[in-house]
Amino acid sequence: MRKRSTEKGESGAIAEINVTPMCDLSLTLLIILMVISPMIMQSMIKVFSSSAVASSAKAAKKEKPLFIDIREKDIYLNNRKVPSDLYLATHLLAELSRKADKSVMVTVHPAVLHGKVVHTLDLIKQNGASKVSLIKRRRRK
Repeated sequence: MRKRSTEKGESGAIAEINVTPMCDLSLTLLIILMVISPMIMQSMIKVFSSSAVASSAKAAKKEKPLFIDIREKDIYLNNRKVPSDLYLATHLLAELSRKADKSVMVTVHPAVLHGKVVHTLDLIKQNGASKVSLIKRRRRK
């Protein structure tokens, strides 16, 4: 089959596909993917296997966390009544400064107002607790 020449004045439709723009687009997308991939991997949540956690837990000495019981009128820190928020902050700061594990477990009586619970949780975090856990109050028989 003979090719037509534009010099001779012959015109016609070009039936060939121009692959240059497609290659340029593919290479551009590949470069963008290669640049973004490490950023995505760094921002992912890291999950450790249970065997690694178990071995590190054995190595570290187990410390009991602090327990705070919020009742309608009183607050108890490790089963000791704390008269006010100022004393709670002072005792929390002293207890948490001595511990390597700065976790606090909080139980709340059902009749306690939401504002009091939020205020106490804020007080706990301000005084150095790294982990605060709300646990279900056990029913007393």
